[in-house]
Amino acid sequence: MLVLSTLCKTTIWGGTRLQPFGADADNPSVGSLYTVAGNEDMTCTVLNGQFAGQTLYQVYRDHRELFGYDKYEPFPLLIGLVDASDDLSIQLHPSDEYAKQHENAPFGKTESWIFLEAPASGAIVNGCKCASLSELEEKIEKGKWNEVYDHLPVQQNDYVFVETGTLHALCAGSLVYEIQQSTDVTYRFYDYDRVGKDGKKRPLQLEKALENVNVAGKSASVPCEMGKVFTHPYYSVQRNAFSGSFTNERDTFATFTLLSGEMRADGLTVSPGTSLILFPHETVTFGGAVNAVVAYPQ
Repeated sequence: MLVLSTLCKTTIWGGTRLQPFGADADNPSVGSLYTVAGNEDMTCTVLNGQFAGQTLYQVYRDHRELFGYDKYEPFPLLIGLVDASDDLSIQLHPSDEYAKQHENAPFGKTESWIFLEAPASGAIVNGCKCASLSELEEKIEKGKWNEVYDHLPVQQNDYVFVETGTLHALCAGSLVYEIQQSTDVTYRFYDYDRVGKDGKKRPLQLEKALENVNVAGKSASVPCEMGKVFTHPYYSVQRNAFSGSFTNERDTFATFTLLSGEMRADGLTVSPGTSLILFPHETVTFGGAVNAVVAYPQ
């Protein structure tokens, strides 16, 4: 078992709602709190046991046999909590094939959200209103952005899966558990012409975005019922209430992200926002009841 530290990311759209989950109390603009990260450039630190002080990246690199998983060389999952106090830029992610060919990345990116709090508007940006790529390009050329991107209604406790090539953006008020493939390949499609602290518009990657956009692509929002398992090609995820213990019954590692309640694991107090890595068939025992999200690589 690995108990992991968390990593804060400051963003222009972040806020303070991640502080109860362990974000920096002095930072008013935390957009993401990464609770499972194992990339060379961004990785959580192990807090317990024989690997205490090492990074998840190091442990996965050097002791792959413990995880029961070796499909990809980099750690396959990136998990965090996201506080969208403002609208995020509209973006999309490439397919595996495009990412390998053009970005020297092992895979593209699919991702999922569990809405702990719904956006204030009741919807997120998702999908395209245009019937064809040529129509999309024509409307962009004319600056008719609001005729380009579509919206998806979402409520608290909804689950949304975003396939590669799908236009998407969290909107103001969203507070989500986010799981994604462990890559940062993202193409910013539109940012509402906002400017940063330097007075300049943030750069877009419109050309690559248009090479990857799936005009017909759109997600669905479904209730994230306790105990329901959502399975996709790269991961499966389940939110549930647990009492007393949890056993990873699979032959691969599991991530266990605490959302509410408090528990102790390997002598450490585990508070909401913290994640554990459970090796195959490993059990964590705790007192009381907790609410957590469990995820597995596929």
